[in-house]
Amino acid sequence: MAEIKSEEKISWLERVFDKVGLDTRLFYIAVPRAKGDLIGEPAHLVAALFAIVMDPISNATSSIGIIVLLIATLLRVHALVPSWKQMMAQTWIQLLLVWLIWMALSIAWSPDIPKGIDRWFTFKFFIWLPMLWPLYKQWRWLFAGFLISAFFLQIMQVAGAFGAVQQGETLVRGMRHPTMVGIWDAIALSSWMFLAVTLGWRGMLLCIPMAVLSVIGFVYAGQRGALFGILVEICIANIVLLFAVQGWMRRVLLRFVLSLIVIGGVYFFIGNQLTIKLEQLIKDSRMSLARSGSQDANTSIVLNSSVTYEVRLALWKMSICAWQAHPIIGVGFGGYLIATAPINDVVIPNFNIHNFNQPHSMYVMMLTENGLVGVVLFCFWAGAFFINAFKFVQLDPNRISMFGGAVIWFAAGIGDSFHTRGVFLTVGVIVMAMATMPLPEPINPNDGKL
Repeated sequence: MAEIKSEEKISWLERVFDKVGLDTRLFYIAVPRAKGDLIGEPAHLVAALFAIVMDPISNATSSIGIIVLLIATLLRVHALVPSWKQMMAQTWIQLLLVWLIWMALSIAWSPDIPKGIDRWFTFKFFIWLPMLWPLYKQWRWLFAGFLISAFFLQIMQVAGAFGAVQQGETLVRGMRHPTMVGIWDAIALSSWMFLAVTLGWRGMLLCIPMAVLSVIGFVYAGQRGALFGILVEICIANIVLLFAVQGWMRRVLLRFVLSLIVIGGVYFFIGNQLTIKLEQLIKDSRMSLARSGSQDANTSIVLNSSVTYEVRLALWKMSICAWQAHPIIGVGFGGYLIATAPINDVVIPNFNIHNFNQPHSMYVMMLTENGLVGVVLFCFWAGAFFINAFKFVQLDPNRISMFGGAVIWFAAGIGDSFHTRGVFLTVGVIVMAMATMPLPEPINPNDGKL
């Protein structure tokens, strides 16, 4: 076994890692492997960090990363069984499985069974749970990997702002779906804001610039969903911290104020694109309220085809019409297009909303395709998840970063069908896994150390 490095031989970089609780000895000290473990935990951790960093960059890098992590996991299957049993004992995981079973069963009465099967296979991205869970002792490294991945994504976006392109397309909104990019940036912002109030003044000098970069990233992404998610997170996560950890009133207030200052400051300088979207959103909301107050229920709804918000409202109203025919069990998983095809009460001039294969809302789509049963089961497992995540925040305040990340994901899901698209589902599963992993060691909630 290699000898532990002496104090004199420890590099400045290792001292920095140690300051934030990242033990680099894992990578140069021989770590005993369990029977049947072909590669060991350090190699598994490296594969996980690689996969997390690769995921937000592009579809190709994401696929490569998850394949590498899957191979690493398979090479350790025998040694990982105990941790998987521990994972399966969690109530929210059990309820998640019940929900997944219901989603599969609802394919049976879907008018488009092939589409239902295709959408159900999107749930394969829940495989991130068993692949990351056994690394709970290395939670800090996984958290660092998430922040590093967001940093690379944001550097790519900034390069796009200065003219960098990929296959003729600007990189300012990343190379994957802009909403996913915005959510990744928003979760990074939440994390940096927490670190800014826990690592002391020196740590704040590093965290604030990184938080600013994160805000720049999600402003460049130009997604209202990410902005809505982070605003909801600022309120909920700070309230959770206030009630979960004693003696954190000053830190919570500081985090809240710093978040508003950072977001407001960046928005003031480069928020033109997002401002236009928000102004349009307010205008559209007023128009919708005016119409709803003066319109006869049987009259066709005429909407502005150039407005995304209005299109979403139309899609939601059309979806609800389809849901009303099968309120308990829904029209069946994958049946959205066929079920809404005969509905002509919602009209947009010169625009066919029937071309959309989903209503741009996770909750509306679930209600339409899987009925009240599907929504209730979803709420059960999501509620159990947040209860469990709250308990871990009480034990280790550092978990608020991933708790807040989950809040952002669930909040932003109001405006898109996250559960049927892997690009969205992956980031949600990653933060949920990291929010509810077992603690590697007892934590003093008031020590302020990551």
